[in-house]
Amino acid sequence: VEALISQSYTISNFAISGGQTVKRTCPDNEYWNNKGFCCDKCHPGFKLKEKCPEPNKRSECVKCENGTYLDNSNYNENCFSCRKCNKDHSIEISPCTFKSNRVCGCEPEYYYKKLGDLGWECSSCNKCGSGQLIAAKCAGEQNTKCQCKENHYAVKGKNLCELCVKCQDECPHLCKSTTPPNPLRSANPTSPSGSIPQILVPVGACIMVLALGVFMLYEGIRLWKKKRHALSSQKSSPASEDQTLIITVAPDTEHNESVPFTKQPCETEQNGKLPDCVPREIKFHKFFYFVLDEVPFGRFKELVRRLGVSEQSIDRAEQDHRNSKDAHYQMLKVWSDSGSGGGNNVLPCHRIQMFVDTLKDMYLVNCADNIESRFLSWDPSTSH
Repeated sequence: VEALISQSYTISNFAISGGQTVKRTCPDNEYWNNKGFCCDKCHPGFKLKEKCPEPNKRSECVKCENGTYLDNSNYNENCFSCRKCNKDHSIEISPCTFKSNRVCGCEPEYYYKKLGDLGWECSSCNKCGSGQLIAAKCAGEQNTKCQCKENHYAVKGKNLCELCVKCQDECPHLCKSTTPPNPLRSANPTSPSGSIPQILVPVGACIMVLALGVFMLYEGIRLWKKKRHALSSQKSSPASEDQTLIITVAPDTEHNESVPFTKQPCETEQNGKLPDCVPREIKFHKFFYFVLDEVPFGRFKELVRRLGVSEQSIDRAEQDHRNSKDAHYQMLKVWSDSGSGGGNNVLPCHRIQMFVDTLKDMYLVNCADNIESRFLSWDPSTSH
């Protein structure tokens, strides 16, 4: 049944036009409606009751009934029935919920044995025989594994091991050598088993030293560049004045409105930190839309995660906004609201610097440099 539903997902993403099959594409959290537009999928644990009537309208979904589940985002009209733990010696590991299937296991002394297309069963665990000890316990899908005790050998065709009492292939330690041992050979073994570890130790040490050297070189260059940038910023502005970037949130969302910039005096911090820079005032969305144009689409979620935005906030932003750019804007808003030191819709300069440093840690140096030059280096020519 699941295979047939999966095939129906694929077929529904194609449309017939002029005798040719044309593939329709929708975001991962949407599906192609036969009316000619994309609809949002139902969340795990919910099935589709009514498709969205038009674009930008939500589909109607209902929760799966007891004993059924759907564990993925979907547009199924029916839920899957939960597995039943009705095999001999089977037990329930975790119950059936509206968005997860029931997990079955086996009683003690039994293990979960798969039977291919026939399903599964609880099979009795093997017992180690005489002269054997347990190498791996019987648990989950693994049967008991046994091995012979020291100075014992396995008897063919039998589940037991016997004690070595004479020289034979299985008991070479009882065989007397006809040639005296070579003391040099014993002191300096040249067998492959002895030489390989001796080679690996210096090679491994060299690799570790080389890796450490590369890491220290990279960190040194990065700190040198950061220090040089800080020194250049101090030279370009008076040392007695602290400057801060003030971003005012505007209620409108127009992109083309001209924004005046106002130079304001800044307070000096008493904790010895570098002063904030860029003494100008800019509407809140100007900074955000600049960031959205700079940061690659595929790296944006990684960025906001590094900035401390939770997965719940990311998912909520994607659900509330069908447009990806609006969703990313909302994620940035969550990040800015979670900070300290601003207030009254003001974003302090150290938050912008943290944003730039995070981009550099992601190796998005060009993006970081563009944002840094735009918002952390005051230039009268860029203030209009």
